[in-house]
Amino acid sequence: MQKQLIQIEQIDSSILLQQFEAINKRLDVISKTAQPKEPEDYITRQDVADMFKISLPTVHAWINAGILKPYKIANKTRFLLSEVKAAAKAQCSKRERLA
Repeated sequence: MQKQLIQIEQIDSSILLQQFEAINKRLDVISKTAQPKEPEDYITRQDVADMFKISLPTVHAWINAGILKPYKIANKTRFLLSEVKAAAKAQCSKRERLA
């Protein structure tokens, strides 16, 4: 998008009004096409353990190995569900390449 400099001094009020109307139309287009970002779902260590049928120490080992990225929220460990799913896919494809 191109930036325009508008000089306010010695400008006719009708021209200024047209500029504001043009800006307002652009903002309307942007607000109609822009979609709000979906909120991310966070899950607990126990949710991860249940999802993969593993123990909590294994979840901890995966954190230490860099497989899972933990987030601290109010002194509690949480994981982004999307990142956990992506890590699972990455581990599956890694195993398939090794097989």
